[in-house]
Amino acid sequence: MSKQIWFFVSLLLVTYLVRDNNFFWDTVQLASKQGHYIYETGFQSLILPNEIDSGHPPLFGVYMATAWKVFGKTLPVSHFAMLPFLFGIVYLLFQIGSKLFGKQLAPWLCLFCFADPVLASQAILVSPDIVLTCFFLMAIWAILEKKWAMLGVSIVVLSLISMRGMMLCMGLFAFAIFVEDDGFSIRNVLRRFIPFFPGILLAATFLIYHWQKTGWMGHHATSTWSPSFETVDIRGFAKNIMVLGWRCLDFGRVFVWIVLFATVLFGYRKAKTPKLKINRKDKGWQLMALLFFVFIAIVPIQLFYKGLLAHRYLLPFFVALNISTLYLIEKSAAQSSIEWFKKISKPIVGIGLVTGNCWIYPPKISMGWDSTLAHLPWYGLQWQVQQYVLEHDIPFEKVGTAFPNIGPRRYHDLSEEGKGFVEKDLVNNCYVFYSNIMNDFSEKERDVLRKHWQPVFTRKVGGVEAHLFQNPNLVPCEN
Repeated sequence: MSKQIWFFVSLLLVTYLVRDNNFFWDTVQLASKQGHYIYETGFQSLILPNEIDSGHPPLFGVYMATAWKVFGKTLPVSHFAMLPFLFGIVYLLFQIGSKLFGKQLAPWLCLFCFADPVLASQAILVSPDIVLTCFFLMAIWAILEKKWAMLGVSIVVLSLISMRGMMLCMGLFAFAIFVEDDGFSIRNVLRRFIPFFPGILLAATFLIYHWQKTGWMGHHATSTWSPSFETVDIRGFAKNIMVLGWRCLDFGRVFVWIVLFATVLFGYRKAKTPKLKINRKDKGWQLMALLFFVFIAIVPIQLFYKGLLAHRYLLPFFVALNISTLYLIEKSAAQSSIEWFKKISKPIVGIGLVTGNCWIYPPKISMGWDSTLAHLPWYGLQWQVQQYVLEHDIPFEKVGTAFPNIGPRRYHDLSEEGKGFVEKDLVNNCYVFYSNIMNDFSEKERDVLRKHWQPVFTRKVGGVEAHLFQNPNLVPCEN
């Protein structure tokens, strides 16, 4: 318990340090906008307006609105509302680690997971993916410990947090059947389905109700994210496979795969019985099954669409990968008597993942900025741009920009400011706010800004840039 406390204290300190950070990336919609609607309408409807409705059950928006109702609608309240789930992740990682590796190695599992830039970055955001990760781990622990009531609770939350959580339940169901002691049979399948039934029923009820009220399910043609749901052709499918491979190696994760493959190679060559035989009672096989079922549940469907391969969408798979890697490191070293490998492999994975936060790609390559701590300078830089705009009496609606900084400031910083930056239009905008964290600027637009527009504000901190350009064709710009 004493080692867990250090993680709890660290998370508390980090949350305190980021307490005034604005909502960022998808959390502007999933946390702030949805939370605002539910808060301001007095919790009267679970059906959101089309412009902010992404088809998910609005459980996270309800949670945000409840926190604001009880403690006040502020950024610190929003960030500290994530602590129960962050603490839950730590507690569950220690429980799973103790179950699989023993108490001495449980801290390593926690370090592996929080060293991962995706989880680390989401942990400083007001993100529904932290809730998903918490209850995903709860489901794993419940299955391993055969705590079926706890499993039922975790499945209910996963089913109501997002449609990705619903898909994840299918992988967990397959995992529960795989680890079943009595073997595969119709009776056992039905018995293991019982904890999943309430969550599936609630999810189905919501989706049907949503369809009856809106006429659509999942997404609709006029939504701002509908381009991400465009189906791809064979060429696009092949490209998505390459992008998936890149996502799995990105932000330092290449070190995880190198150590994992080396571990399997050492274990196979040195083990006394190197025959490949599936043993459902073996923890290693159970973790490989978990990795496989999670992958099958959430990944293949993403390959058929244009823009669904974001890093955070793969977070459950990355967590399962880190658990499996640590287990195989220990098992391989024990089988092959190569203690030196065990001693160097864990630091390689941990340090390699941490260095992933330093991976900054050129502007022409889109980055998952919400999945790396490299985005941290953004909060200060965007505030400086905003202050420049205010000090020079530039109307917000005269400044064009791109995701994630479009729209009323109230949705970004919970202020009462109803005005905000507008969507970029290099013909009609008097000013344009550009940052390299904005993936929606084309290479041509960046060239036009740098070659023909007048920079009036320029800052760079770490790997993040912020520039405010003035349109040379609209000088003076009427306020």
